[in-house]
This record gives sequence, C-alpha cells and structure tokens, in this order.
Amino acid sequence: MYRYLGLETFTGAELDRVYDDIRRAGAEEEREREDEAAGSGRPPGGGDDGGGAAGGTSSTLSQRDVEAYLRRRIELLDDDDDDDDDDDDDFGGEGGGGHREARIGQHAADEAVLLLGHFREEGDMIPAGPDRIAFRRRLTELASAVDGRSMLPLSVSMLLVGMSVGVVAPVMPFVVENLGISPGQYGMVVGSFALAKIAGNVPSAILVERHGRRPYLIHSLWLVGLGVGGIGLATHWGHLAGCRLLTGLGVAALSTAATMTAADLSTPLNRASTMAPMMSAFAAGTALGPALGGVLADRLGVSETFFAVGGAYVALTFVNRALLAETRPASMSFPWNGKGKGKGKGKGKGKGKGKGKGKGKGKGKKNGGPTMAQAARNALSQWRPLMEDSRVRNTVTMNGLYWFALAGSQMTILPLMLTDPMGLALTATAVGNTYMGMSLVQVAGTPLMARLVDGVGKPVAIVCGTSLIASSMIALPFCTDVYGLGGALAVWSLGSSVLATAPVSYVSEVVSEAERAQALALLRTVGDVGFLLGAAGIGAVADLAGLDTAMHAGAGALLTATGWFAIRRVVGRAQREQRQ
Repeated sequence: MYRYLGLETFTGAELDRVYDDIRRAGAEEEREREDEAAGSGRPPGGGDDGGGAAGGTSSTLSQRDVEAYLRRRIELLDDDDDDDDDDDDDFGGEGGGGHREARIGQHAADEAVLLLGHFREEGDMIPAGPDRIAFRRRLTELASAVDGRSMLPLSVSMLLVGMSVGVVAPVMPFVVENLGISPGQYGMVVGSFALAKIAGNVPSAILVERHGRRPYLIHSLWLVGLGVGGIGLATHWGHLAGCRLLTGLGVAALSTAATMTAADLSTPLNRASTMAPMMSAFAAGTALGPALGGVLADRLGVSETFFAVGGAYVALTFVNRALLAETRPASMSFPWNGKGKGKGKGKGKGKGKGKGKGKGKGKGKKNGGPTMAQAARNALSQWRPLMEDSRVRNTVTMNGLYWFALAGSQMTILPLMLTDPMGLALTATAVGNTYMGMSLVQVAGTPLMARLVDGVGKPVAIVCGTSLIASSMIALPFCTDVYGLGGALAVWSLGSSVLATAPVSYVSEVVSEAERAQALALLRTVGDVGFLLGAAGIGAVADLAGLDTAMHAGAGALLTATGWFAIRRVVGRAQREQRQ
C-alpha cells in the first residue's frame, strides 16, 4: 500500500502532498470525463458507479479519486519496471495497449477498495472516504504499528542465537587463563572477530541484496558453529584468533540479514520499535545463556562447553530454515506482465523470477551480471555520497567510537576483571550469573528504551545511552563487592539498550530505501573498525598500566566521543536551519 501511495518518510507534509495528489487526480479525470461527455452528447458521469464525488467537489476522498491516482501510479511503476520491454507483447501484439489500460483500470479499482478498507469504521458496510485529517491519522497509525506476527519467527531465531552467545561469554576468561594469554593478546583475539566483520560486511550487504535475507539467516550459522566449536581445540592464542575470524565472517552475514529483515518490515515511524523485539529476544537469550554456560563449564569442562555450543549453532540452521520467510522487497510487478511469484525464464544468463507460471519475464543477471569485485567497488562508491550527509557521517563516526570503547572495556577488560584472582575472583557460574543479570536488564529495558528512542529522537537517545555506559565504566574499578558491581553493570545495560536500536534506526530513516543496505553496511563496518582498534588498543593499555586504568581509558574515549557528537548535532541543526 505504501509503495502504491509513494510514501517514504511518512511526515505530515508528505501525507498532505499525497492526499492533494489523490484529489487532483480525481478532479482531472472528472474534467476529462466531462469533456468527453460534452463531445459525445452524453450526460457527464453517466454509467459510472465509482461512488462518491470527484476530487474537486467533495471534502473527502472518493473511490473514484483513489482509482484515478492509483491508475497513474501503476502506469508509472509498470513503466519503471519494464523499461526494456514492449508492453504490447504482453497483450498479444497489436491492440494490446487497450487491453493493458483495461487491466490497469481493474487492478486500480481492486486496490482502491482495499486501500479505502483501512479507513472503514467498525460496522460500516461500505468504506467511507477519509478527509484530510482522517487520512493523515489513519496512515500514521498504520505506519506506527509493529508487525509482531512477521517479527516473531526472527525473534525466536535471535533468542536461540543469543542463548548460544551467552553460553560462551562466562567461559572465555578461563580459556585465557588456561592458555596463559596476556590482556594484550586477548585484545588481539577479540579484535580478530572485528577484522573478519570488516572484511565480511560489504560482501554480505551485496549478497543479501542479491539473494535475499533468508539464505544468510540460515547458512551463516554454519560458519559461526565451526568457529565456536573450534575454540575447544585451541592450544595457542593464534588458534583462538583463527576461530574468531571464522565466527566474525558468519556474524557479518547474520547481522546484515537480520537488520535488513527488520528494516523491510518497518517504516520510519516504527523502525526502532520493530527492531526492539529482535534485540530483546537476543538479549533474553544472552540472559539465559551465561548461567547455562557457567554450569556447563563447571560440570562438563571448558572445551566440552565450546563443542556443545558449536553443535547448537548447527542445529539452529534447521530451526531457521523451518521458521523464517523471505522479506526482501520484490520489484513492483503486476498480473498482466507475468512477474512476481514463481520462477520464469530470465533474460540473459541466470534464472529470473516472475509471477506468472511458465514463461514469465525474469530479472536474471544479463551477461552473467557484475562480479563480486565489481559489485564491491560499486557498493564502496556509494559510501562517499552517504558520508556527505552530516547526519549519516556523525552517526557512523559516533558508532565507531562507541564500539572502540565497548570492545576494549566490555569485551576485553571486563571479563578479565571479573575473574582476576587479585580482584573479584568470580567462578564460571558467578560470571555466568553476572552476564545473565546484565542481559535481563537489557531484556526489560530494550522495549522501553525503544519507545523513548522513537519519542525523543535518535540523536538525543544516542547521547543519553553513551553517557550512561561511560559513567558505569568510570565506577566499575571502584566496585569491591557484588552489590556495587551489580549497580554499575545495570546502568551499563540500560545504556546498551538504547544503543541497540538508536544508531541503526536513525541511519535507516535518513537514507533512501535504495541506499539503506549500503548505509547499514557502512555503519557496521566503521563500528567494526572501532571494535578492532579498541580491543587491541585498550588491551595494550592493560598490559602497560593495569586493568583499572584500561577501563578508565575506555570511559574517557567514550565521553570525548559523546561530547563531540552532541556538539556536531547542535551545529548541524543550526546550519540546516540557516540554509532553510
């Protein structure tokens, strides 16, 4: 419906423009009908049962208005989708154009009934045409509602992924201890994960756009399972780094596919709220997983725990295959040109996809299509214009600095602080319970924070979230018991709840649909660069100055980044207002 109406931003101005376009289309068609009737001697409007007055004489939209607008939109969309094709060929050659117009008219009439049905009041037998206020209100309501039924399978999948991740979290510090790895070396192990994601983000974005979301929500888990299971066989920190590289490639594909799936199912008005169930499910899994991981490590052993988790990822591929459906937006296609559902014969090499049975027109790659290297260069060439938008540039940079601090502090230093024999000296089970507590706060906080993010605005939410995390980093080295530790980590988790949706949803809404895949790939890649540098850099600081100093270094970096982002936000807004 939104694509038929040409809606993208769902602002009040855009909704008013579409409303006016619908009324204008109805008025123009009514004038054409009157002119034709005057020329033929027939009374105007005779024999037309479209219902309602034309756009120029009524304060509400009639079915005739909507049909007129949709006819024009369908003709435009069909022409864009069929630039290289001869329309008459679709309708039996000569004279096919009239048949096409009739089919378009019937399709527009059917879609108009469906569209007006959204404005039907309970008990009404015939859809009532909305006025301007009702049109804006109802479309805003529809665009703000979260499609929970479509997000449920993905949320279940992310719950299971989160459980597998959570199982590993409390066990890794004991791998470090068993292998005698220094904080700096462990930082390089953590950073190798980010290096793999940097290498995998752009190809993943290309492949997810080319082949769809579902294949990569399934097959990426094979890589993750092999990487995690391999840790159980590691005898050197280099082996760990290799396993983390393999895991990072799998996670790059998985996160790209999951994020694009959520973006497909949302609008700018509900993007953060749509992503929240997926993030909450992942957080719930990571809440349950650590407690299980701690028990498994204490009962089965460290290596056996990694073998079990690797097998769980492989088993999850079959769960995703059963639960998940493809959400990639199809090109606008219509019954009369044989495109859409099912498979048809594509032009050039490769199979195309079509709605019609048999020889529908496909969109296979002509002459084999671009190579991966060409596609990667094309994708990277899109990043420069994206970075020219200050909103994208500032958010991407802030995300990179956030991950610099987070990778160094939470991913590298925090596990070592929790198990430090000279400090808290927690057991595997206690570490598992600690991570479980953090995840429970995120489970409860993510839906609430998502509504806050949508309400106060994404940039403001980013500043609030990073400030909460930085304050927790500062307090953590001063915690000497589990109560102080619990309070600091609870605040940390609330900040993480905000950052789980705010940057992604903000970048998704300030770029066009065509740019979204590469904008999100850019966001992830810069975040991974920060992850790589933060894990290695702050790990090196820990080698030189100790764990507490390294944690405070991460806090200082994050506070500096937050102040810069807030200033750039104020300056950028002032510049845009001045240009207007």
